[in-house]
Amino acid sequence: MDKQIERAGDDNKNNIGVLYGIGVGPGDPELMTLKAINTIKACDIIAIPAVSKEECYAYSIVQAGFTAVMISGVPSFCAAAARLGISLGEMMDEIHIIPASYDVRDTVGYGGTCVYMKSGKKLAELIEVLRTGDAIRKKKMTVYGVTNCGMESERVYRGLDELTEAKGYLTIVIVKYS
Repeated sequence: MDKQIERAGDDNKNNIGVLYGIGVGPGDPELMTLKAINTIKACDIIAIPAVSKEECYAYSIVQAGFTAVMISGVPSFCAAAARLGISLGEMMDEIHIIPASYDVRDTVGYGGTCVYMKSGKKLAELIEVLRTGDAIRKKKMTVYGVTNCGMESERVYRGLDELTEAKGYLTIVIVKYS
């Protein structure tokens, strides 16, 4: 793969383009930013990411020294909070964004708002931790969830009991402590 990519500054200097990494939002096409839409319209070639880093040319392009520009989209957790009609933080509340790779047991002591991203695979464990952690914490806990936010298959959950029905990798869980 490395042999297929020429380094910036070689003889093709005038033909070198820019690799744009474009965040397209949580799934609803209407939540794409104007900058994302305009950049996509201006591009000659559109590519989607591969399954893994090893299969993705984008990483090799950046490592080879070509110009890469990131364009952010609407974060899925912001879209989920808007869909739920809740604010993520108020006044001095802490906001914790927790990726799916993180050990949810390590979040028991967190306060404020915890946003668990792409929770689908760890949902049963997360629900168990929330149930047992609530007794330890002695704080009021409000739990929300959204699966496939902004898509036709979107589902909204309020409370731990409803959350047990959630299925899908793209499940965002928002827990607010007070």
